[in-house]
Formats: sequence, structure tokens, C-alpha cells
Amino acid sequence: MHIDNNPINEESELLSYTLRIYHDFYTKNDITLLLASLSSDVSWCGSGPQMMKTGRTEVMRFFVSTKDKMIPFTFHNESTVVHRLSPHFINITIASDIQTLPSTLLLLKEHLKCDVLYRKNPDCANGIGWEIVHINNSVSYDKLKPDEIFAITEGIWAYQHLTKTPVPSEDKLAFFHLISGKLTSTLSPQELHCLSILSIFDEFTPQGAAAVCIHTDIYALLKKLIHQEFILHHTKTPSTYALYPLIREFLHEKFSLLPKEEQSHYLTRAAQYFLSLQQYTKAMSYANRAGNYSLCLHIFSRGADSILLSSSRTYPMDLLNHIPSSVLRKHLQPVLYILLDLYFTKAHSIYQKIYNRIDSLLTGKDGDIFRELLKTYTSFNHLPSMITHMKNAEAIMNHTPPRQKLYAPPLGYLCPSFTLLYHSVPGKFREEIEQLITLQKLSASINHKHNQEEWALYLQAEYCYHTGQWEKSAQILAHLSTLPAFAHELTLRARVLYIQGFMAYFQNDTSSLSDIYEKLQSLLPQTTSYESLLIQLCSLRLRSAIPHIAEKNISPASEPESPLRHSPGLTYQELIETHTLIKPGNGIPLLYAALRNERFSRERHSVLGEIYSYLYQAIAYDMLNKPDDFHKSLTKALTLAAPDHIISPFLPLASHLSVTWSQIRGSDSMNHLIQDIALFVQKRKYHLEVKYMQSPLLKETLTGKELRIIHLAVSGKTNRKIAEELHLAEITIKKALSRIYKKLGIRNRTQLASLVKQHQ
Repeated sequence: MHIDNNPINEESELLSYTLRIYHDFYTKNDITLLLASLSSDVSWCGSGPQMMKTGRTEVMRFFVSTKDKMIPFTFHNESTVVHRLSPHFINITIASDIQTLPSTLLLLKEHLKCDVLYRKNPDCANGIGWEIVHINNSVSYDKLKPDEIFAITEGIWAYQHLTKTPVPSEDKLAFFHLISGKLTSTLSPQELHCLSILSIFDEFTPQGAAAVCIHTDIYALLKKLIHQEFILHHTKTPSTYALYPLIREFLHEKFSLLPKEEQSHYLTRAAQYFLSLQQYTKAMSYANRAGNYSLCLHIFSRGADSILLSSSRTYPMDLLNHIPSSVLRKHLQPVLYILLDLYFTKAHSIYQKIYNRIDSLLTGKDGDIFRELLKTYTSFNHLPSMITHMKNAEAIMNHTPPRQKLYAPPLGYLCPSFTLLYHSVPGKFREEIEQLITLQKLSASINHKHNQEEWALYLQAEYCYHTGQWEKSAQILAHLSTLPAFAHELTLRARVLYIQGFMAYFQNDTSSLSDIYEKLQSLLPQTTSYESLLIQLCSLRLRSAIPHIAEKNISPASEPESPLRHSPGLTYQELIETHTLIKPGNGIPLLYAALRNERFSRERHSVLGEIYSYLYQAIAYDMLNKPDDFHKSLTKALTLAAPDHIISPFLPLASHLSVTWSQIRGSDSMNHLIQDIALFVQKRKYHLEVKYMQSPLLKETLTGKELRIIHLAVSGKTNRKIAEELHLAEITIKKALSRIYKKLGIRNRTQLASLVKQHQ
């Protein structure tokens, strides 16, 4: 979007842009445009003292962390006011009545007012020439009446959920007084005590409640309470319950009055229950709340992958400072994982403080091995240093077996591509692969695994895949699949299927691609949390290459929740999320995301990440009709890829790049790469024509663009979807299909599909 400099048009277009931000945020929980428009010194305030943030980082952090917790609304009686305060400042006010959707099972009707102050800045990230320097949004709220049932049921929950603002203390006291009388008149002391214990849960099942309250008939109590209507309610399923927020707060105050030992007892029971279900993140949280640090680290050792890969940290950053030295010495493996988590979170001051404490506790060979393993992973991704420290750890282990077993953490950081993580120097790709093979062998030796040959072959195959040597990659993978350890290494099998899937895609083998995707999904029932997340991340990327799968309504539960946080593997997930922004009219959000990708990829020394970021920038600049910037970004991508002939990032994005490859010139290596990309594009077009239109008559009758439209139409895409993919208007597609029907002597899509099938 480009905003006209004419003052009247400027104000009108800026208002339109603001309304889009406003509606995206409240109706879709989409914050892309909002984040792209924030100035570095932005300030924001909501409807309470806790809803005040200053600076882009803090404001972004708040909106990102709360995005998935927002309730969708509909708007009524909307009004707007535009005030030009000066040539460089414009304030826009939007006011409307809002109401929750019936599907939310919540009733909330309020009046929302939002002020957005813009400052002119031609260089701002959103590309419109104006950036947001202040936001003030608030929801009206009336004080609670002492006998108001709204306070007891959905209204309180909805208000708190929406605003994240505590209910005023005078209202809360009135409510507590009211509810205390209701509860004591309805429940026995034992039942009330049981409810206070259940207040430790955000939500619970009858089984979980029974595991904690062992002296109460839980099933009878829940049956009784669900009919009271104001104490608890079903959540996602009829077998899951939650206390209403203020009810829970009231009960939790009662729980907090119990002796500390008794509180710890019940919290430990909850931790043990979730541990039995292998729900390690919840188990860890309850063990920590119980102050049961030995159990805490035991859970961590059992479920480190799940805990570290959860969408939010389930333990305090300074946890290791609270744990007695004697307990720490007995649990070095989880201590190693926690320190690495702190390191990659960039919490360097906390990391250093805790490391100094741990270092002073460690003696003997256990301490030496611990230090060398820690140095290995904090040297990411400088492969020579990683190899040196891993060798030292292996040598110490082989010389004197440690008192407790220490394992080398996974090297793949939940990323389907090792080379996305470890290729850090252009021109050194082949050498880095050999170094990776050495590092993986050392890791296998330390962990007493006999899979060195399998991983060595995989890394060679990945190198061949990225450099366009698909036949050689396929041969290596075929041999790999016959080796003994392959069947038992699910992370290896998932990565192999990922490569095979994209090679099938590049060669237009859609049948094999769908089969590979199904094989990938068939691995899920056999997996741990780590393996499951890896498979899901592989699947997300493959789905983008399989139209009939990509367009299915995928359950949100099947999507991983940003599991990587700050680990090096986050580069991969950032690229996946950026890829989803390639849609008509999405140039600004795509550019913003791609620029962030570039910065983070450079910080993590990921050459492949940088290549992808420049390609996404090129696509964005093309959408925004900025040809000079388009060619600059494309040239940057080619310059990084050429020394090692890395072709894989270009191929899935080739259809989105409006470029005549033959017109681009550079070094010899760049020209060689361009030539192979151009050949791929030509072959792909030819394959599409051959696959769908083998009749000489049809090939002579139809243009290339018409053949492409036919391909998309018979694959099940709507006119709208075809228009989006080809960057055309929907009416253009409709007219083109009419011409195609006339040329072929048919009337509709059904006849078109039948004709295509006849000529395949």
C-alpha cells in the first residue's frame, strides 16, 4: 500500500489502513500490520495500569504473547475521527460497540475506543511513510453490583480474559463476600476443602482431581457442582472442568492459608499425576511450585525435550539458584539443558551467574565432562570449536567413566535441515558437511549409539539435495534406508522423508509427494514429544508444496505452537511463518517479516536463512512494484548461494519471482546457478503441459498461461485461489476459463476435468 501525499487523500488512506489494523486485530487476532507499523519509541496503554508499555520491543512482546488468547468480536455503530495535528502528525480515533461471537459461549457487549497517533517517516518498516508512535485503547467497565450474577458467571471471565486487568479490589471484596455465603451454604467443609485444592489447576479432569484429592468422591462432587452453574464449567470437552476465575481466586486464597507442607503435598501429587501422563511441562510446573526440587530435576531429565520445546518457559529462569547444591550434583544432565536454554534465550547475566555457581560445585571427571559439553553447544555454530570440545568430552569419558552418565544433547535443534543451522560460511559448504559428520560421530560415541554411518550418509544426501544433485541424493537415501539403525531413528526417518518430499516436488512427482507426506504422518503415533514436533514442522513445509493437502481444513491442534523459543532452530519456523504471508496485497507484512528473517539469520550465522530472507524480500518488493529493490534482493540471494551452488531455496519460490533469468549476469559461479534455476523453471513448465495436456491439438490451441490455469482448476482450486496464485484479478480468471471452454468445445469444469483425464 502506498499513501498519496495529497493531504486529503493521505488522511483518507491512513484511516483506511488503520481500520484494517483495527479489524484484523479484534476480529481475526491478526497483528501483522500492527507490528509492521510500530515506531522504535512507540508507547501503548490499555484499560489498566498493567497495560502500559513503552518501546517497540516491549509493545511487540505484549501483543505477540497475548495474541492467541484474544476473543474475536463483531463491530457495530462504528465511528471515526481524523485529526491532523501538524504536517507530520495525524491522530485517528475509532469508536464502536463490540460484541463476542455466539461461538465463544461468552456474553460481552462493550464500547471500545481506540486512538492511534501517527508520525510521518518515509523510511518506516511498513512502507506507507507513516509509523505509529502512540496507541490508547480502552473498554468501558461498570463497577460490580453486590448481587449481580453477571459477576459470577461469564461476564467476569470475559472481562478479565479480554483486558488482562484485575477487578477493582472493592468489587472483588463484595464478590468474595457474596460467594463465601453461597459456597458455605451449599457445600460441606470437606467439599469446600477439596475445591480449594482444585484451585491449583487451570483446568482439570476427574482423574486428575481424584489423584490429588484422594479422600473425596470426586465424581459425585463434580456432578453436584456442574448443576450449581456459577462455580465451575466444562472447557474443551465434557470431561474437562475449570473454576470460574474469581471463584478460583477466592478458593486459592483459602488454599494459601494451609500449612506450607500441606500445600507442597498436594502440588507434588499434581506433579506426579502429570508425570505419569508424560505431560512433563505441567509436571515440572507443579513440582517447582511445590518446592520439590529433586522431583523437579527428575521430571526435567525425563522430559527435557518437551519442557525446553514448550511454547513458554514453565520454570523460573533462576530455578538453579534455589536448588540445594547436593541436589544439583545428582542431576547434572537437566542442569546442562537448563543452562543451554538460558544461553540461547540470551539471558546472559542470569546464565553467567548460575554458571559460576554450578562451576564452583563441580569436581572430578563429571565436572570436566559437563564443562566440555557446555562449551560444545555454546560454541554453536562454529564447527571447529564444537568438534574440539566434543572430542575433549569423549576423551575424558573413555579414560575415566563418570559417576553419572552425561549425554550430548541433539545437534539438530528440532530443525528438519542441519545445513540451515550449520552452513555459516559461503564457499565452505562441502567442508562444513565433513565437519558435521565428524561432530555427529562424536555425539553418537558419547551417547553410545551405533548410528554413525546412517547420519554420515544423511548429511551427504542433504548436501546433494541442496546443491541440486538429486539423483545422487536419492541413491544415498536408498542405501541409507537399508541400514540397521535407520528403522529405529525416527528423527532421521522424518528428515529423510522431508528431503524426498521436496525432491519429488521439484521433479513434479505429485503422486510420490502425497505418498511421502502420508508416510511422514504415519510416524506420529510412534513418537516422543521432540520427534512429534519435528515431524509436524516437516509436515508444515511440505503441505505448502501439496495443493490438495495445503487447502484442507487442518485442525489447529495439529499445528505446533512456536515450540523453539530462542534456540537456533527458530530460524526454520520463522521462515515457515514468513512463507504463509506470500499472498496478493501482502507486500508490506511480507517485507517486514523478511527483514526480520534477515537480521535473525545473520545473528545465527545461517547462510541458508539469509538466502531465504532475501528471496522473500524480492517477492515483497515485486508485490510493491519496486523493481530496483527486487533485483538487489535477488542478487544478494544469488551471491550468497553461488559459491556452493545452493539451488534448493530458489526452486519452491521460482513461481513467485517475476524475473527473466537469462537477463541476470554475475560471476561464473552465479551464472552457472542462474542457468540451472532457469532450466528448472523451463522443465517445470514443460512437465505441467505434458502432464495435463499431452494432446498435440490441445498444446497448439492453448497458451502457456491457459495451460497453467487449467492445471490449477483441475487440481480443485477456486477462481479466487487461482487469481491469488497467479497475481491476477478474479474476473480475469473467470474470462480466461470462458475462453478455454470455448476453445475446447466444453461448458464447465466437470467436462474440463474429464478432458484432462482423457489426455493424461
